[in-house]
Amino acid sequence: MRRQRRVLFLSVLGLTLFGILMVYEASSVYAYHIASDPAYFLKRQFVFFLAGLAAFFLTIFFVDLDWLRQYYKEILGATLVLLALVLFLGKSAGGAKRWLSLGIVHVQPSEFLKISFVLFGAEYFRRKGKKIRSLREGVLPMMGVLAVIGVLSLLQPDLGTAIFWVIWVFLMLFLYKARIRHLSAVGGVGILLCALLIFASPYRMRRIVSYLNPFLDPQGAGFQLIQSQIAYGSGGLFGVGLGEGKQKLFFLPAAHTDFVYSIIAEEFGLLVSGGILFLFYFLFHHMYRIAVRCQDPFRRAVLWGVICVFFLEIILNIGVTCGVFPTKGMALPFLSYGGSNLITHYVLLGIFFNATRTNTPHNSLRM
Repeated sequence: MRRQRRVLFLSVLGLTLFGILMVYEASSVYAYHIASDPAYFLKRQFVFFLAGLAAFFLTIFFVDLDWLRQYYKEILGATLVLLALVLFLGKSAGGAKRWLSLGIVHVQPSEFLKISFVLFGAEYFRRKGKKIRSLREGVLPMMGVLAVIGVLSLLQPDLGTAIFWVIWVFLMLFLYKARIRHLSAVGGVGILLCALLIFASPYRMRRIVSYLNPFLDPQGAGFQLIQSQIAYGSGGLFGVGLGEGKQKLFFLPAAHTDFVYSIIAEEFGLLVSGGILFLFYFLFHHMYRIAVRCQDPFRRAVLWGVICVFFLEIILNIGVTCGVFPTKGMALPFLSYGGSNLITHYVLLGIFFNATRTNTPHNSLRM
């Protein structure tokens, strides 16, 4: 267990440091354009990394998961209040309100939801136990909470975040052996609602059409996906070389955030981008081995909740950059630029490590 935790931490540390390099690579020209400093985003990401690392160790050694379990409803409620405040006090960007401004720092409450909802879900599944197999007692109450999150997300508007949590809940319900017929019935209703939301919004319809054929609107809705695919094609097997990528030169929007993996594929090619996928698989393999050995029901649910969050983010982000899924703004864990995102993921990793402390002698955790 100790060796697995050490390997897990060092792998994430390596990913983060490589991500800082790629943030600089993908953003230096853009940073010089907006701030006259090519290292503007690099410096900020390094500060976020140090803050995330501090949060990671604080979460391991100073956070009491049993205390958090007692206040799981209040913690989620506080996050929902922040999501509601975004609607009134949020900072607009890209046609959506998703950030709260705290002076020079902007925080994204939807990122904190990854912590609070994981804790809420873990205690929910622990309390329900075998009642999860009941539609009325196990599935529908969770759907009610999910509906609140979905409505607050849609009002921003952010359909992608709502869909993310729908998939996460269904994964967790499946893992905890909810009846397939219950999941199918609720899932059918969810798909119908999602289709109605898409058809009711011309903007979302354009995204779906551009996903199916981005060349129908190459200068509009399909532009980002086309440029991402050009990055993949230019990279080939070995890449064009570090610093030689062209898509970061104002061709690919959000190159240092949602589409940093495309820049990696362009500059380092299939070998390195494929190697990163293997490293993610390696991480999940070790996280899985840790989770299956946990005996405490609440902590085991926490472990699976964190694994599902990381898994979905990686699959959805890379799937979007490849054109497998419609375009949705979602960062790649430990690689994309973003303070709220990076710190949140280190807190989640700290919670993951913290949840394994009961499996070690004298309730201690050593790397």
